[in-house]
Amino acid sequence: MASSLKVLGSVFLLLLPLWEQLIYGQNLSREEFMKQHHLRPSQAFSQYKCDVLMKEIQGLKEKNSHIFLYTPWHQIYNVCFRTWRERKRNVYVWSKQPFKTLKCSKRNSEDMYREKRSYSYVEFHCSVEGYVDSIEDLQVLGVIYY
Repeated sequence: MASSLKVLGSVFLLLLPLWEQLIYGQNLSREEFMKQHHLRPSQAFSQYKCDVLMKEIQGLKEKNSHIFLYTPWHQIYNVCFRTWRERKRNVYVWSKQPFKTLKCSKRNSEDMYREKRSYSYVEFHCSVEGYVDSIEDLQVLGVIYY
């Protein structure tokens, strides 16, 4: 009986890191999140095109839809701050101000994407480390036409 508990305990210890990786490994790091979702304001918002972005950014070619945020990087970085020293961890947070968003959706079976530009409040997920790792929802305030 005691030997089987030792075996089960050691198996559990070996599987624990794999379990953590399965749970936490699906979330993007903050650097990867910024690479995949952030559009730099140094270029005009109207110049960003879904067809180009979805092909150029690594990891997006096979996705049917994706959301980009057009804002200075520090506005995304500050979303998960509770106080100036403490971060929110493993929670969903709505942005306090609206962002310019570009939503790219694949058209039927083509390699072209439909663009929807808007001002939207964004619901983010703050990771266990206290940084934004995903976009969960949008609340559109207004559509941007070009």
